[in-house]
Amino acid sequence: MRPEELVEILDKSLLGWAFQDIERASKGEAKLGAFILGACFIDAMAGFYNGIDRKEAKRKSGPRFKDFVREYLQQYDSQRLWEDLRCGLVHSYAEGGSYKFTHSQPQLHFIKSSRGRTILNLEGFLENLREAYDRLRKDILSKEEVFDRAKRRYDSMGLMGSAPV
Repeated sequence: MRPEELVEILDKSLLGWAFQDIERASKGEAKLGAFILGACFIDAMAGFYNGIDRKEAKRKSGPRFKDFVREYLQQYDSQRLWEDLRCGLVHSYAEGGSYKFTHSQPQLHFIKSSRGRTILNLEGFLENLREAYDRLRKDILSKEEVFDRAKRRYDSMGLMGSAPV
């Protein structure tokens, strides 16, 4: 498989299915659900960036998530994003104290609230995720070591996508 072939698969499945689901949730009545799916999307991209295989998928998710955030979402604090958004929101439907969530208020994205929390505006968060995906995609196409890791992840676990029933 060539880098272009892998990127085409990622564009169809990871971007086409996963990210579009996040966008659909954000445009409907599932705003918090879009944040949750966004955290899952970061996890998925982190798996490709770090080159995990099926055996590693359930181990050391924290370090690979934070590695990805440090590389592709540098405006975020990787530890806080991991603990409070990814773990807190995804597993407990709670936020650990770092963030305040809003939508349709782009002027507030990444501003500190009166209580010291970072405001995440949904549309700004999604824009940040899309930029991270685009940068990962570019690195898969241009950096052999990133392509090799992403291919390892794909070869081991595949990816969701449409299939005939």
